[in-house]
Amino acid sequence: MIQSIIIDDEFDSIDTLKWKLENYCPEVTAEATFMDPIKGLDYLKSNKVDLLFLDIEMPKLNGFDVLQAFSI
Repeated sequence: MIQSIIIDDEFDSIDTLKWKLENYCPEVTAEATFMDPIKGLDYLKSNKVDLLFLDIEMPKLNGFDVLQAFSI
């Protein structure tokens, strides 16, 4: 299984992506979803994931800010 998280400030986008993953990519699980990029970043600092879905335009931090703050 591929463990992923979704960080997006729009609930409908999260819901749509989760539906697509469940129906078209059953090997990918969305372990957590976050509408606040800061909470998502906090989760990433203490949890291992294989795949990260990021929205680009979000309040507080954009997707590139999250990637920059997250070190592998």
